[in-house]
Amino acid sequence: MIDLGRQTDIDRLYSAIGHSREAMRPFRQNRQRMLEQYVGSYYSDKGARYEVLVNLLNMTAEVYTIGLAANNPRVHVTTGQRELWPFAWRWQQTLNNQIEEIRFNETMQRVILDAFFVGGAVKVFQAEWGPVQLEDDVWADPGRPYVGHISFDDFGLDMTVKDRRRCKFMWDEYRVSWASVQDNPDYDQSVVKLMTPTTKYDRGEQYAQEIGTGALTDDDEYEPQTDLMDVWLPELNAVGVFPRQIQSKPLKLVEAGPEGGPYKFLALADVPDNAMPSSPAQNLLGLHLLYNGLMRKQARQAKRQKTNPLYRPQSEADANRAKRVNDGEWVKVADPKGIDVLQQGGVDQANTAFSLGVLDLFGRQAGNLEAMAGLGPQANTVGQEELIHQAVSRKEAKMQQRVHRFVSDVVGCLGHLMWADEVLQVPSSTPFREGSSVRIDTSWTPELREGDFWQYGFEVEPYSMNYESPEAKLMKLERAMDRLAQLYPIIERNGGSIDVERMQKDYADLLGIPQLENWITYGVPEPPPGMQQQSEGRMAPETTRNYVRRNVATGGTPQNRSSVLQQALLGGGQNTSQQTATMARAAG
Repeated sequence: MIDLGRQTDIDRLYSAIGHSREAMRPFRQNRQRMLEQYVGSYYSDKGARYEVLVNLLNMTAEVYTIGLAANNPRVHVTTGQRELWPFAWRWQQTLNNQIEEIRFNETMQRVILDAFFVGGAVKVFQAEWGPVQLEDDVWADPGRPYVGHISFDDFGLDMTVKDRRRCKFMWDEYRVSWASVQDNPDYDQSVVKLMTPTTKYDRGEQYAQEIGTGALTDDDEYEPQTDLMDVWLPELNAVGVFPRQIQSKPLKLVEAGPEGGPYKFLALADVPDNAMPSSPAQNLLGLHLLYNGLMRKQARQAKRQKTNPLYRPQSEADANRAKRVNDGEWVKVADPKGIDVLQQGGVDQANTAFSLGVLDLFGRQAGNLEAMAGLGPQANTVGQEELIHQAVSRKEAKMQQRVHRFVSDVVGCLGHLMWADEVLQVPSSTPFREGSSVRIDTSWTPELREGDFWQYGFEVEPYSMNYESPEAKLMKLERAMDRLAQLYPIIERNGGSIDVERMQKDYADLLGIPQLENWITYGVPEPPPGMQQQSEGRMAPETTRNYVRRNVATGGTPQNRSSVLQQALLGGGQNTSQQTATMARAAG
């Protein structure tokens, strides 16, 4: 087992971290190249070298991000012991409130964006607050559990293993105020005396002495800074705070909390026998570059396109008369063959057809991007459309499963920190039910804990994180009402009724039309004259609906239209009249 009091073990740890940092350099460089394409050509002077006319990477990243982490996750806390159910519910409400308070969905969106390029990392830790006086003579720093996003440039893991779960260390690097390090009473002052302010620029061995003496500081920083790194050591199940530039024992050693450590890493696609994953952007970058190269070439061809009238010397009079007439007017010429028009340049049709094929291939490689983005129908019939979306869902399901497992792990770690904290208090309340003004106290205090932490299981609802438009929610409500209509006789016999006024308000809210609430006013309903009549404002127990399906000719799906256009450009179309009719109609 590693001994952090022994200098040889410390030197070996620093050496291993240095080798892993160097092994991750190609991944950081490739990520930088992909980010240059992601931001395009006009993002200061750090954007793409060549003009990005159609930013396919940016569009795909946005679709993935909003599709996987649009909302905060909802947590279920379950336990197999019935007597612990009330506390499990209370703890569930506290965790959900904590997730909203720390804006976990914003952190997740940044993590998924990182995972789109390489991988996303977070650190679950206690955010340090000022000391709080608990009693007259007792002081403590309760902190607050927090989930912090870590840039891939600042994150590192053991690159010698084939599976991330077997890493012997993970770490992240950060810069802090030099004064805060000197004034921190929790840090080992014998180590602080060896440290100095450092520069954020890695200048290598040539400038090691200047950096060590503090001669190099950064003029663009408000105050002197120094570099630290938190290193998780599974052997000790602890996190050590180390200086980055000098090899010394840790400034501070703290317990890491639950098994698995504070660092959580999200990978959307693993590579066998490698710690570093693959990513969607790595597989799409080539097609993105190819398509934009073709578009730039076609743009140059289009700019070179010219139309120049020509005439023979003896037909100069005819040419002058033709030059003066307006469109559609007749003109008298002695020799019509003495005048001609020369077309120069223009977009090559074969290149145009090829670029359309590349664009279609990019969409398929991305997982049917148009269907994922909801940019329009992908099939000619409703049945085919549903099959396509089911296939897209299966492709997204793999990513959703990974995100689900990642979030469950993070929230479990967050819950463990809250459980283990002896002084943490989180005031909160929860509505008795949806729309109710009555609230239930769900505040968290340590003395409320019941049972053991491991008796509770955390489950995360993955669907709560996905984006859902108000129209989609409304369609779900309408389908639910259709099903409830079949059960309405049973509901009515048990004293139930449909709150039409509340339905009207929900419709107005989901549709974003507040005026809808003013269209219908309600008074005191009259009692029904007989059992056969329906109460005013209630839904009939039996309803009949007639569905009429009509076939409307359209221009087809985007894929069909692209195929027709490619055939026409390449001159391979056999039914030119049908192709022309298809392209003339509006897209489906």
